[in-house]
Amino acid sequence: MEDEKPVQSPLNLEGLREGTMLTEDQWGTIRTLYDRGVGKKTIARMLGVDVKTVRRHLRQGERVAYQRQTKRGSLLDLFRERLQLAAPGVNYCAQVLFQRIREMGYSGGYELVKLFVRPLRQEQRRLEEATVRFETGPGKQSQVDWGSAEVNLGGQWVRVQIFVMVLGYSRGIYAHGVLDQKLPSLIRCHEQAWDWFGGRTEEILYDNPKTICLKRDMEGKHIEWNPVFMDFSRYYGFRAMLCRPYRARTKGKVESGVKYVKRNFLAGRSFHSLAHLNEELERWIRTVADVRIHGTTHQRPVDLLKEEPLVSIAGGVPYQVQKPLPRQVASDSLVCVDTNRYSVPHRYVGQQVDVVFGEGDLRIYHEGECIAQHSLQEGKHQRCLVRAHYEGLFPHSAKTNPLKEAPCLGMNPWPPEDVEIRSLSVYEGVCGAEAFALEGGAL
Repeated sequence: MEDEKPVQSPLNLEGLREGTMLTEDQWGTIRTLYDRGVGKKTIARMLGVDVKTVRRHLRQGERVAYQRQTKRGSLLDLFRERLQLAAPGVNYCAQVLFQRIREMGYSGGYELVKLFVRPLRQEQRRLEEATVRFETGPGKQSQVDWGSAEVNLGGQWVRVQIFVMVLGYSRGIYAHGVLDQKLPSLIRCHEQAWDWFGGRTEEILYDNPKTICLKRDMEGKHIEWNPVFMDFSRYYGFRAMLCRPYRARTKGKVESGVKYVKRNFLAGRSFHSLAHLNEELERWIRTVADVRIHGTTHQRPVDLLKEEPLVSIAGGVPYQVQKPLPRQVASDSLVCVDTNRYSVPHRYVGQQVDVVFGEGDLRIYHEGECIAQHSLQEGKHQRCLVRAHYEGLFPHSAKTNPLKEAPCLGMNPWPPEDVEIRSLSVYEGVCGAEAFALEGGAL
């Protein structure tokens, strides 16, 4: 019978009770204690292991190192490379990837695919969050955005829209409160901001509101501009630029400007009226916003503003905002406006276009692009034609090309339709026959 009396071991056993996976030193301790007559159960209690572990090691005679079992292959192994390549194209959607590799012969479950895609998606998000601060030179770029806030005006809470423009180089800021974000308000706020700064920049960066961009793709290769806003940008000569959708930090300067106005100026304040709000807002810009040390430039915006070579708009006629007239291009490549008809390139037949009036002229837009410009015709039922709009529509034969007979713009190039000339007696006979039939007669 094994001796159960505790025995004091001269060996240092500290740290040997952490688990049953015995190291070489622990194995040697078991042999030493056993050779000194210590019982197996006592050794197990001393080392904090199961007695079966002690017996197994004593039976082995010599220590056998632990060998980790080889991990079995996964059903996903054959598809890992394909998943890594396809994941960005489907926005790391595990369900879509699961469906695709099932068509390739994958017989495993959805959970394996989800666990595989999760770290790829997290890594992509980390990469998207990484950014480089983009700075522009003096007079190069400004950024525009809207903010919205409930403001106490004369004792009533009113939803006020705050227009904010920030100059990219100097961080000079202009803000103005209005009651809507419609296109006329947007255009008027631009002109007021340019008066405030003393001019405009070469380009302006925007988000993607419908007042500016009617439709676009993610990469920005195909943009359908709002025709009125595009006409406005051409009128003043600046270049409009759009942020990538769902990436607001592209215009981070004005995003910060909107927050600054809300938190520093609007917070906790009330006003007698909207006009009073704008008066106080201009005073705040002059006395607070423009004279502070900016956190990025470490200079005052009012000082850097002197270095901005802005393009002055002083003395110009303000842009007249007019709602575009939607029109359908007829089969003869003409667009009808106030009974007069104006030509467009024949490739736009059947397409929807927008007509915008200017100073004594009109412009016709298709998906934001100006495709024709004409002088406004006086009178009624006039035609204004441009020969280039019909190029390639007719062969170069004089007999079949009516445009050869119309050297001047505005002429009607189309030959009159052939109408048979009949005697009035023919029509009288027809009318008499119809009257006879109505009276019950027969022809």
